[in-house]
Amino acid sequence: MARDVKEKLFEIDSKKIELDFLQQQFLVECKRFAAQSIEGKVRFAISSNAKKAITLGKLGLTPIKNQVNDMIDNISDMVDKIVKQGQLWLHTRETLVAKDFPTDQYLVKGSRGPEILETALKKILSPLGKLLITHGLDTDKNWEENHETLLYCHPLDWSKEMSHCIRQYNERFNELSKLVEEYESLSMQSSGNDALDLWDSL
Repeated sequence: MARDVKEKLFEIDSKKIELDFLQQQFLVECKRFAAQSIEGKVRFAISSNAKKAITLGKLGLTPIKNQVNDMIDNISDMVDKIVKQGQLWLHTRETLVAKDFPTDQYLVKGSRGPEILETALKKILSPLGKLLITHGLDTDKNWEENHETLLYCHPLDWSKEMSHCIRQYNERFNELSKLVEEYESLSMQSSGNDALDLWDSL
C-alpha cells in the first residue's frame, strides 16, 4: 500500500511538471496577445475618435504614443506580474486537495478564455484604458472600475494559440485532479490499515 501511495505521488509530480510547461507556453502566447491587443485598441481608439486625435495633433499624440510604446516594451514584466500569480494556477499549490480542483476552472468557452484568466488579462489593459480616457480617446462605456482597477468590460477574443494552450492545460489539470483524488483514497486506506495493524498487534 505504501508503495502505491509513493507511485501516486510520483505521478502527481510528473503531471505538475507537464502543467508547469503548459503554463510557461501560455505566458509566452499571452505576452504576444497582450502587445497586439494594446496596439489594436489604440489604433481603433484613434480612428474612432478622429476629430479628437486631429485636435491633439502631433504635439498631443506624441506623449500618448510614447506611453503606449512603453507599455508594449514592458509587456513581458506586466504579464509575469499579473498572469503568473500562484492563485491563478491551482496546480502550483504546495498542498493539493481534490476539492480545490473544480473541473470547469480552465474551461474555454468559444473564443473566450476561462474567467479566472480572462480577468487577469483585462488587468493588463488597465493602464491603456486610463490613458485613452484621460485624453478623450475612449469613454467609460468600454471600461469599468473593479476593486480600484480599470477593466475592459467587453469579452476578449483569445488568440488560437492561447486557447489551444489552455485547452491542453485544462485536460492535464483534470487528470491531476483525478490523481489527487486517487492519492487521497490510497492515503486513507493506508492509514486505516496502519490503525488495524496497531490494533491487531495489541
